Amino acid sequence: MTVDSTIVLAPPHFVQPIAVAAGSLGRLFVADAGQGSIVRLDAHGRILFEFEPPSDQARLQPLDLELTGFQVYVLDQLARATLRYSDQGAYLDLLQSFDTAEMPRALAVDGTGRVVLAIPAQHQIRVLDESQRDESVFGGFGSRPGQLVRPSGVACTARGAIWVADTGNRRLQRFAAVGNFERATSDSLRAPRGIAVGTAGDVLVADSERRSVHLFDPTGAHRAWCSLAPATPLDVATQGDTLWVLCAEPNALVRMRVLRED
Repeated sequence: MTVDSTIVLAPPHFVQPIAVAAGSLGRLFVADAGQGSIVRLDAHGRILFEFEPPSDQARLQPLDLELTGFQVYVLDQLARATLRYSDQGAYLDLLQSFDTAEMPRALAVDGTGRVVLAIPAQHQIRVLDESQRDESVFGGFGSRPGQLVRPSGVACTARGAIWVADTGNRRLQRFAAVGNFERATSDSLRAPRGIAVGTAGDVLVADSERRSVHLFDPTGAHRAWCSLAPATPLDVATQGDTLWVLCAEPNALVRMRVLRED
C-alpha cells in the first residue's frame, strides 16, 4: 500500500483551518477556527455554502467535525458543546454540553450513533451512547498500554473499535468498543493528530511534527508514509480511495490517493 500525493488546493479563504470531514456524494467540509466557520467545498476548493451558527451565537468556534450519514457533528469551543447539523448546513440541535476542564478536542461517531470524545486535559477517552448518556471512560495519564497523554484524535472502525491518536506518547492505540486496550503502534510517529479509518480498515494519521501522513494496516503495522513538508498536516478524512489532508503553514487542502498493492 502506498500514499500518492496528487493535487494541492490553497483556498484563499482559509485563515486557521482546523478540521476536515468528507463522505460520499462528493461531500467535503472544512472547519476554520480563525474564520469562526464551517464550509462545504467543491472538489476545487470553492465554497458552496457556510453553516449557520445557533441562534444564540454570532459565529462558531469549531474544534472538530465528523460527517456521519447526512448529519455533521461539531465540537464547538464557544458553545462548549457538541452541535448537530444537517449536511446542508442547517443547525439541528445541541447534543451535549461540557465543563471547561472536560472540553474534548476531537470526536468520532460510530455506525450505531455512539459519540467518542478525546479529552486532552484529562488524558481520557469518553464514550457516549446514541442517547448521549455516558457509556464508558478509559485511558488516564501514563505511557503503559491503554494509558494516554494528551490524546488529540479519534476514529472508529466499521465494527466500533476505537483508534486514538495518543499524541503525547507518539503512537496510535486501538481499543475495543467497550474500551479495552487491544494494541499500540511502534515508534514511527512523533506528533499524531488527526486520524481516519478507510473503507478497507486502513488507518491514516496526520503527524504534525514530522510534517507527514502515515498509513497503517488494520493490525497497526506501519505500511507507508508521505512527506508534506513544508506544510504541517493537521487533520485527515477519507472518501473512498481519496484522502483529504488539511494543512497549515501554509494553509492548504491536499488531495491524495491511497493505492493498494496486491
